[in-house]
Amino acid sequence: MPESLVILPEFPQNIRVINQGEPDGQDWAFKITSSSGRDVFAVAISPVNNSRTGPTWSYIFDADGLTTVDLGTPNSFANLEKAYSRTGISVREIDRLIITHGHSDHDGTVPEFLSKSGAEFCAHESYSALKGFDQWDIQDRTSSPLQIELEQLGREKIERNVYKERYELHEAYYEARKTTSVDRNLVDGSTISDATIFSTPGHSPDQICVQIDDLILTGDHVLPEITPHPTSKMVFRKDIKKSPLVEALSEEHLYGLGTYIESLGKVIALGEEVRLLPAHRLFNQGQLNLCGVERASDIVLHHQRRLERLYGHIGRGKSNLTDLTTSLFERSKLLGGNLMAALSEVVAHLELLDDVGDIEISNEGSMTLIDSETPLYVDFIKNIAIDS
Repeated sequence: MPESLVILPEFPQNIRVINQGEPDGQDWAFKITSSSGRDVFAVAISPVNNSRTGPTWSYIFDADGLTTVDLGTPNSFANLEKAYSRTGISVREIDRLIITHGHSDHDGTVPEFLSKSGAEFCAHESYSALKGFDQWDIQDRTSSPLQIELEQLGREKIERNVYKERYELHEAYYEARKTTSVDRNLVDGSTISDATIFSTPGHSPDQICVQIDDLILTGDHVLPEITPHPTSKMVFRKDIKKSPLVEALSEEHLYGLGTYIESLGKVIALGEEVRLLPAHRLFNQGQLNLCGVERASDIVLHHQRRLERLYGHIGRGKSNLTDLTTSLFERSKLLGGNLMAALSEVVAHLELLDDVGDIEISNEGSMTLIDSETPLYVDFIKNIAIDS
């Protein structure tokens, strides 16, 4: 490890700068000391292409051997090796790899990393089941009126070359991911030495958080400056469900906005003593974003406000997915492939309103309010806060 570490006065005393990088977070490396005196190294892995979320932050700590969490985007392995070298650690020294969830900016270099390190590979049990599939293609798009409309709008309003480019971009990634083998499938409450695993699905079915003393490595579950995209509810296609590993999964407990909000409640319940270390924007715009559980509460509030707006729009007669989406998002966020992300986020919120009994959705996809003095989504969110 480097002998001389620069201490910047604006940072907490338990955080030392190993390498000063760019204002957007590129090339930064920190040593963060937990409440028990354990060192956690945080290094920014630069993507090979520009990303609005910035670099992926990878964390290295000792838990019965050197353990690392998250790796970065496809084709960024050289950047990862360079980032690790700033801490004095070689990839070959890593004993264990944990992936917080199966998105390409987190597991994009897993095959290369495992080949070079020989590390034990750990991930949530649903990661093993789903890593062989393109996540966009596993949904039964005929499972509900909202999913039918979402699929139709995607095909009508998004140019086909957007889908083609997306497939070509990710094809090599998915093919490489099929070659990996998870050594240890993690579940809620799993422990690795004295590190504890929390299953926190909703942004991704396999999303986990890792607790090390008073530090919580959140992956994309809770992010500063960014509100993570929630999944919509899932019904696996019949051919996907034939896989024994997929058949054992419970879609109801791994997908959907309700699931995501409940997972946020799990983080809120950890209390004010913990600090959250995210996979993106740990350092951005020249500032260190070291958040507490209040950030999870802020994200819950964001979704509550979105539910409130949708509930109001439906009450005023906007009853189809297109109108509701254009009411919530400015035009610049509805261009190209961004449109599908916006539509699917609205679907996730409408599904929650439907689940709690606030709206009724016809077979044709139109929506009407169910009369009640207080919208039921308010009690749903209040109960999350109370339980937390």
